[in-house]
Amino acid sequence: MFGDKFYKKINKLAPWQQTVFALALAERMYPNYQLFSETSKMGNGKRFRETLDILWTYLTIKGSRVDLSAELESFESFIPDPTKSESYGAYPALDACVALGCAFNSVICRIGEEATEASHASLGTVAGFVELLAERELSEEELYEDELLMAEMEFQVELLDRVSQPRDADAILAVRDFAAQGGVSNIGISLE
Repeated sequence: MFGDKFYKKINKLAPWQQTVFALALAERMYPNYQLFSETSKMGNGKRFRETLDILWTYLTIKGSRVDLSAELESFESFIPDPTKSESYGAYPALDACVALGCAFNSVICRIGEEATEASHASLGTVAGFVELLAERELSEEELYEDELLMAEMEFQVELLDRVSQPRDADAILAVRDFAAQGGVSNIGISLE
């Protein structure tokens, strides 16, 4: 199911569903950003959490008024630059920011590729982590056989199914809870 067929289904989602898909991936990657922020004293995990919550609220509370462009712009100063950090954690943290930016941009200036870009960012995080653990570059075949990457693909397929439901605030909040995965990120980072 993963690959072209999967991305065709993402592209057929309604704009709000693509936003929820990208935001859910950012939610799942939040622990990666938070850990990087705590250990490197760079970024701002609290601000990342607030930015996530602002968009969840916007999507679930009718009549929510928020300047999403201003929110995204104010967060941009907290996006890590891996070239200025010696920590590997800057890469997963950056990918979390990419997914969060995709979610916001899918509302602000919708191009239609934001959910796909968020999916690629999340997969890239996992693939990079798997290669870090292997201490070498892996072939595509080796990556697709890895448990962590398989779990990521399964998560995204399940997420697509959950996001494909009719719009309802409770259903969107259920997606948020599913994406949080009990506080465990796509690369197994837990804040507890």
